[in-house]
Amino acid sequence: MATKRVKTHSLINNKFCTNCFNPTHIKFNFSFITYDDNFLEEYQVQLLKRIRELSSVPYLEMISWSKNIGIEIEKINIKKDISNDFFLGNSHRDFDDKKFAIFRLYTNNNPIVARVIGRLINKVFYIFFY
Repeated sequence: MATKRVKTHSLINNKFCTNCFNPTHIKFNFSFITYDDNFLEEYQVQLLKRIRELSSVPYLEMISWSKNIGIEIEKINIKKDISNDFFLGNSHRDFDDKKFAIFRLYTNNNPIVARVIGRLINKVFYIFFY
């Protein structure tokens, strides 16, 4: 009876990948979003347009935009609760600094003044509220 050889792969030069996840564009995560019944369909369409606009340019270019067009990092107090799942098992996701990432749904605040609030970690925008 023949024995089966199992091929093991070793890391090149025994080095670990130190920068494996290095995206050039921003990504969006909807896992922790809090839904609002007042969010009309036309605003949902606008949200998708804004996400497409923000994720279509390189991250370094996008962060150089003004706060009306791009994303701003601001220290704000949120009275709503953030999903506990966001904090489980992720020590780097603490909110001691209370800084949130914000982008405007409409860049000129017309027809409504609406903002999407989340947290930006490793070029991933975790959406919490809209």
